[in-house]
Amino acid sequence: MEKVFDIPGFTYFAEKNNYTGSVGNTFNYKIVNGDVLTTTVWMGKFCLAKTPEEDVVDIKEFEKTPEGLEELKSWLESELEKKKNDIPSLA
Repeated sequence: MEKVFDIPGFTYFAEKNNYTGSVGNTFNYKIVNGDVLTTTVWMGKFCLAKTPEEDVVDIKEFEKTPEGLEELKSWLESELEKKKNDIPSLA
């Protein structure tokens, strides 16, 4: 699969920033920066706050390290692979 995520490098998260993105305006993700990087994936056209609970695909925590960020990226790619048939621009 070609690169579809444009997630900043570890320095961005070391500065305590959060990050939100989407693929095809349907597969959405939010990385919340705390003691760990908590990543939420949801489907739909709405922001996470307006998304029905049943559209939240998964929530997972990753260590706040460069290695943890790489694991996070790999996990997002695997979640996208599972849902790609539900995304018109990727199907």
